[in-house]
Amino acid sequence: MKNLTFAKLMMIVMMAILPMSFFAQKKQNLPVERYFYIFADGGLSINHTDLANYGFIPFAQNGKFVFNDGYVFKNFDGEVGIGYQIGKVIGINGRFGTGTLGGEKHNQLLTPINGTTDYSDLKLIKTTFMEANVNLTFNLTNLFFGYNPRRVFNFIPHIGFGGIHYHAGAVQRMLTTEAEGTGANILDAKKDAELTYTVPVGLELNFNVSRMLDIYLDYTFTWAGNDKLDQVQKVFYPEGPTGKRVIDDIQVVNDMYSHLNLGLRLKFNKKPCDIETMAANADQITMKTNPDPLEEHDGKVCFDVIFTVPANYFEKEAVMNITPTMAYNGGQVVLDPVTFVGEKVNTANADFQVNYKNGGEFTKHYCTDFVPEMESGKLMGNPMFYVYNGTIYPTQDEIVKNTYFTQGGDRVITDGVVVTVVKCEVDNVKAVVSDNSVNVSWNGNAESYDVFIGHEFNNVATVTGVKGNRYVFENVEPGDYVVYVKANCQKGATSEWQGGATATIQAPRLPIAIFYFDYNSSNLKANTKLNKEAAKAIAAKLAAGEAINGFEIEGWASPEGELELNNNLANDRADAADKAIKAQLKKVKLNEKDFTFSAQGFGPDWNKFIELVQASNIADKDQIVRVIQNSKNREQEIKNMINVYPELEKDILPLIRRAEVFVK
Repeated sequence: MKNLTFAKLMMIVMMAILPMSFFAQKKQNLPVERYFYIFADGGLSINHTDLANYGFIPFAQNGKFVFNDGYVFKNFDGEVGIGYQIGKVIGINGRFGTGTLGGEKHNQLLTPINGTTDYSDLKLIKTTFMEANVNLTFNLTNLFFGYNPRRVFNFIPHIGFGGIHYHAGAVQRMLTTEAEGTGANILDAKKDAELTYTVPVGLELNFNVSRMLDIYLDYTFTWAGNDKLDQVQKVFYPEGPTGKRVIDDIQVVNDMYSHLNLGLRLKFNKKPCDIETMAANADQITMKTNPDPLEEHDGKVCFDVIFTVPANYFEKEAVMNITPTMAYNGGQVVLDPVTFVGEKVNTANADFQVNYKNGGEFTKHYCTDFVPEMESGKLMGNPMFYVYNGTIYPTQDEIVKNTYFTQGGDRVITDGVVVTVVKCEVDNVKAVVSDNSVNVSWNGNAESYDVFIGHEFNNVATVTGVKGNRYVFENVEPGDYVVYVKANCQKGATSEWQGGATATIQAPRLPIAIFYFDYNSSNLKANTKLNKEAAKAIAAKLAAGEAINGFEIEGWASPEGELELNNNLANDRADAADKAIKAQLKKVKLNEKDFTFSAQGFGPDWNKFIELVQASNIADKDQIVRVIQNSKNREQEIKNMINVYPELEKDILPLIRRAEVFVK
């Protein structure tokens, strides 16, 4: 029966297609790409009605293969349509097509629909039709072998429901002798079109050319809702030539037809997060160390790794994990991973959020125990990329277990470790004065240091056991000082006192009042609490009866904006404070001409920003200061940090947008 033959065909095609599914990549949790598509195809229109020269399978006659029976390559059809891929396996589409059907049947009794006269050797000239249907598609390759939108070949059956609008062609009697003359029509072509339902079932072999284009080969078999496409039906005499006349007693009654088409599909999918391209271009990410090469100090190797991501590179929904590894002969040390995220990713568990347009730079500090084999080792980094799915995975092992990923390949960040020779000495002692503090620095590799500061050197350490090469004396009284440093080395050895650097602390110059301004504004709001306090402080200074010759006003801007804008803003804020002081003089009936005024803007105040951050409770304040001090684009770094550390905008930057008032 026809249904049994169709089942066999399904099995044959499935067995042929399934081996191609092994083009699939490793099964991973790929993000689903949903998309609309349009398609068009064309090819052979194949008749399976009562007037067909072959059976269910094209090119097969009486169990033998016949390449061209005279009709398969004379009837064609074409289709266009639109569809939507709903998920990993299921899709839906609508199709509209047109075509023709023709054929002939030998040695078979046939009768016109509703007729009583039987004929044999009939020929269908051409039935023309238009059809439309809606289909569900099933990507069996994704179902059985894991979802992969980049798989080269896919096996996709479909089933649907629709209708056919057709004009049945003329049916002609085929005469076999010259004496009988030419063939004669027993049924004329129908002038009035008929409409009936259809049930299409098909198999598609899909070739994925690119993200937007597919080429496919489709074989679809369609059952019509009636037996009128060829205007005739089969006749049987099961009891012999004089027996009872039976029409289609053991056959499927309704007509059938199929097509074998080659087509193109154009996909309009939203551009997915393209981590494959990021991985292919991972060499655009620069990774370097400071120092380079690495150095061993007191059994430790401590260094910074500076990661620089270029502009127009980092996808907005992407996550990148880089886990530096110190590899050496006989072992390796896996260091803490660094996680970079795009603009649309939650930053809660990320180290750095990368702006797509501008890129960015991030510095991570590491320390690890020194192993002698590290002298000839390598510091490696392997960027791993995945699409954000609501979770940031802390390690590369977790990424491999839980989501689809791509890798940028192992990179050598730097070679080897230089072993330092420890010397018990200290030199290059410097003293830098900042307000009422003295910042003492020196060179040396000792375990600790003693530091002296005083008006005259007396060999008695002011502070002992200082770790590192820097110490800050704070709240130092005004005066002239000398600074010396002594090294404390291994096994109790010490160096001589070295130094003699001088430092002079001036009496502190403090403002008598500070006016504050809103973001990007030089409008002095007199009614705010802080500005009222500033006005009262000026009034109190004037009322104290001190001899005041004039006022100096310094305007400042917070440093996250452009330099030219900040310079203009600082000048305008100084001018606004100048006007406020003159208004205060007028209130207490003093003549502004009796005072001198100097109002000047000083642009963005980077020192104040660093000072306030260091004094804050922000968990990563040392990292923030280090990035600002090392960055070549500090303004952009602050803008990036505001997204990660909202405390900067709330607590730090408002205190920098100010004008300070000093008296002469």
